[in-house]
Amino acid sequence: MHCREQFHNESPEYLFDQEQRKETWKKRPVYSAPVKIANWNEDLFLEEEKERVASYKRDHCQLLIQKTRKIFKNLLKSVILAPETPYVLYGYVYQIQACDLPNKLNPDEGSKATYGLYLSGIMNERDLDVDTHFIHGCGLCLSPDKAPCVRNTFLFVGCDGQSNGQSVYYGDDVYIRISESGTDSHLYLQCENATMDDFGGHLQLRLTQSPDLYCRFKVYHWNPNLRDETAGSGFPPNARVIIKHSASGRNLAGEYTYWIPTLFGAECSVSCHTYRDTHKLETAENYWKIVSDVKPDINLYVRAAKGEDIPVDLLN
Repeated sequence: MHCREQFHNESPEYLFDQEQRKETWKKRPVYSAPVKIANWNEDLFLEEEKERVASYKRDHCQLLIQKTRKIFKNLLKSVILAPETPYVLYGYVYQIQACDLPNKLNPDEGSKATYGLYLSGIMNERDLDVDTHFIHGCGLCLSPDKAPCVRNTFLFVGCDGQSNGQSVYYGDDVYIRISESGTDSHLYLQCENATMDDFGGHLQLRLTQSPDLYCRFKVYHWNPNLRDETAGSGFPPNARVIIKHSASGRNLAGEYTYWIPTLFGAECSVSCHTYRDTHKLETAENYWKIVSDVKPDINLYVRAAKGEDIPVDLLN
């Protein structure tokens, strides 16, 4: 009988149970329930401080989600384009379209490529911390979104005293102003010489509230053989043109191989750089259109309804 009890006490199950009892005893609460241990007060104060900060930011519209929603509301506000006129006019709202660039980096297989990227303003994380609308120093890009809104509509302002309503002539120096901003003054396109943030690359575009020499641009006919004879004449909207930066002599260009992530999705970079082919002619990166409000052609929709293959760009 004694041997059986000794064998039972030394069995693995018995020894394991004893070890569990010892561990439980070591981990037993030393203090009673009302006692606060460790940094309990400090942790409580930190949580209260976080709640106060979050409540203050929520009341003053400073939470990140609130800022993001307000940015979308401000920048995607619908804008009415200039009516269809014989010539591009000062003071009227237009879109600036890179007409010969596809609006997707990798089009889906089997689908027809659609063309057209629109010059648009963007805001990065630093701008988001400062304001919820365009401010001095905001960048620009090319967006596939064609709906006219605050971020992708611009006006031409005369540098030499031209008044609103006059025709924009080939070869005239003009300021390109974004249609709306969050500052008291207007914001203009600016392309300065290389700085540290674009060192080694093409000249980058930014928005500035101080128009100067680096804000001047000129519009030319896309065909170099016709530029001399068309200089000083007006040009119609929705026609292919070249936009040249006056200070650097470089053309406004869409960097189709460089796509960047933005708050509005993947968008194409834009710069001032002249792209030429083997015949020293500008390529598709430098071709633009000044887009106005175009009335839809009803005949195209009728032909498409009858089964005729109409390009999507014409229907849009």
